[in-house]
Amino acid sequence: MRAALLQEPRQVAVVEVDPPDTTGDQLLLRMRAVGLCGSDVHTYRGHHPFRKPPVVLGHEGAGEVMSVPPGETRFGVGDRVAVLPALSCWDCTRCEAGQPQLCSHKQVPGGGWPGMLSEYFAAPGRLLVPLADGVGFDEGAMIEPVAVAWHSTASGQVTAGESVAVLGGGAIGSLVAAVSRLRGAGTVLVSDIKQHNRDFLRSRGVEHVLDPVSGELLSTGAELTGGEGFDVVVVASGHPGCLEEALALCRPRGRVVLLPMFAGPLTVDLNPVVLKEVTIQGSTIYTPADFRAAAALVNQRVLDVRPYITEVVALDRAPEVLAAIDAGADQLKTQIDPTR
Repeated sequence: MRAALLQEPRQVAVVEVDPPDTTGDQLLLRMRAVGLCGSDVHTYRGHHPFRKPPVVLGHEGAGEVMSVPPGETRFGVGDRVAVLPALSCWDCTRCEAGQPQLCSHKQVPGGGWPGMLSEYFAAPGRLLVPLADGVGFDEGAMIEPVAVAWHSTASGQVTAGESVAVLGGGAIGSLVAAVSRLRGAGTVLVSDIKQHNRDFLRSRGVEHVLDPVSGELLSTGAELTGGEGFDVVVVASGHPGCLEEALALCRPRGRVVLLPMFAGPLTVDLNPVVLKEVTIQGSTIYTPADFRAAAALVNQRVLDVRPYITEVVALDRAPEVLAAIDAGADQLKTQIDPTR
């Protein structure tokens, strides 16, 4: 079968690879939409902490069930599904505590498990969620980034009436803003350096969108919150200056949530953490419950993810698309259909 293989940093080729192993409890899926994520770009650049070439990219996926193992009762051939791309052990202390996203034994696409940018992919039934009738594969592949946004806003304990600032308005940051509003946030501000992203955010009804380079971020944040600061600040950009901005924007006893993996160590003044008693909370992927919640949002179109999808292209275009994203192309979420 064909797959998009990162052979070396910034060198992707569509090549023939072995088909997936479908022994045991594995269902065989024909992949129909696979989103390209910021972590794929980190891997493409050679910066990812554990996804290293040679590796098949892709972990945001939806597809069609082609075969099922004996005893499988939830899914059948022809079913349309999205994949939760985290294979936790369900036997360690963290899994037993209900935190499988922190399982030290978990496998993820590109880390102990093949990536999804291939014609076929195998996964156990417990990691699949069905797609509703009329919901496209492209929408199904968006469940994964929506789950990231759902988990991060839960980590930040975003509740009705609170103010939320999001630093970074790409695909994940835009979804964090949308989910924050679904959770009832009263004031939402998003900053991003790209005009394309800012225009998109405004088109989605985000009232307060800023270019952080303008120098107006802190003054606008103070104005919107009556000088108090934001209840929750979500850092969705890996720019090293974002953490300092987040601490300045956060109110006393507020919460800062860190989403991205940074390219290297950060040097930041932590005095605001002490003086304002700010909580800094990391957020990594999601739990199965988060993924199911995200699936419900997408399947019921409570959150319509279709506008977030810039384009869906053929597998052969994976090398050029990744190069374009790496170079800063204007796009929010590009997906690949491996059947094309």
